[in-house]
Amino acid sequence: MVNLQQIYEEVDNLDKDRIMGIIRTLVNINTAVPPGNSYRVYVDALSPYFKNLGFSLEEVIVPEEYIKQIPYPLEGPRINLIATKEFGKKKFISFYGHMDVVPAPNEGAQKWRFPPFEATIIKSGKIYGRGVGDMKGAMVCLILALQIIEKLNITPKYNIQVLNCTDEELGFYPGIRYLTEQGYIKGTLFSMDYTVEPIILMGSAGDLDIEIQTIGRSSHSGLSILGVNALEEMIPILVELKILKEKVESRQSKDIPGFPDPQTGKKRNLTPLFNLDIIKSGEKSNIIPDICSLIINRRIIPDENIREVKQEILDAVERGKAKSKALDVKISFKYSNPPLKVDINSPEVQRIQKVIQLVHKIPEEKIRKTGMNFTFDAGFVSQILNTHDIILRGVATGGSNTHGVNETIRLKDIKKFIKEIIVFLCADLD
Repeated sequence: MVNLQQIYEEVDNLDKDRIMGIIRTLVNINTAVPPGNSYRVYVDALSPYFKNLGFSLEEVIVPEEYIKQIPYPLEGPRINLIATKEFGKKKFISFYGHMDVVPAPNEGAQKWRFPPFEATIIKSGKIYGRGVGDMKGAMVCLILALQIIEKLNITPKYNIQVLNCTDEELGFYPGIRYLTEQGYIKGTLFSMDYTVEPIILMGSAGDLDIEIQTIGRSSHSGLSILGVNALEEMIPILVELKILKEKVESRQSKDIPGFPDPQTGKKRNLTPLFNLDIIKSGEKSNIIPDICSLIINRRIIPDENIREVKQEILDAVERGKAKSKALDVKISFKYSNPPLKVDINSPEVQRIQKVIQLVHKIPEEKIRKTGMNFTFDAGFVSQILNTHDIILRGVATGGSNTHGVNETIRLKDIKKFIKEIIVFLCADLD
């Protein structure tokens, strides 16, 4: 029988400098994408932690022909680290974390309090640095949890695989997609790319960008009769897309909760989103523009089919094109991440719910079960393996400001997530 009180005391007594030492090792390596040219340095820094714990290590490099599918300027090999340790158990858990972070500009109205690639802790226990919440801090928690398990001589109930992967922040062809396609994923995926708050994610959206171009003919504005105004001829298409937007956003998932209606406060399930985000046309006011470009971001819920989503957009554009005098209309799609659905009744997802109750000391009804319109590359795992047996937890909170200036996590949440990992792996919960 595992002694939970002993585990909690061991975690609570973790030395702050020990925690910060590992955080600094990882956060202080700039793995921002693009270009993502520091994966070699990061893997070399990370590997000893798992090697010292008796894990076997394997590096898997994503081939160049797949990397070409990512439409960003990239540098260096896309090295993924797989650490594996078997404990003679029937089941595997594959802990997943991505190595890359978004860039950390320090300009404009908001400034970083501390250098973003020099992890810093303040007296209140807040820890600042790019990637502390998304999601290097969670990998630190896993390392510390595994070290405590070894120190206390506890045998986990699962064989353990740890995946540190590339290019999550870019989508299209992240490392986890390649590893899944090549058969590396074992057992349930435990993605540490979410929150430490008592929330179970039931589903998340996929991400599709659509670019539409109307082609006209430039001329002097004083002789506009000789030209074809690409901006003006985009308008009939915009009208049809706005009608489609209202239709799309009236839909709801049949079983994944979402956010309440912001106007009425009424509860509703997860809804798809259709955002007309960027429009560009023209260079000077005395030139009739010959090109107008529109970019739409479409968030696709798990209930939807990507082929049908694309087709209804094509149909709307065709309806607008019939009313437009554009010389040509071009359309392209960039599908960066598929949607994700989680089976909250699978054994391991049920187990993490029991863990949350124990560690957070709350009843089951206090655990919020919801969906969201953010994307996760765990969607590739779900799609490729046709599985919904996926756990999403992490160390961030609503106040972490991930992807923003002054990204932060709290020391107390680090310890809370370490407890969750150890209890999940080792405790008798049945």
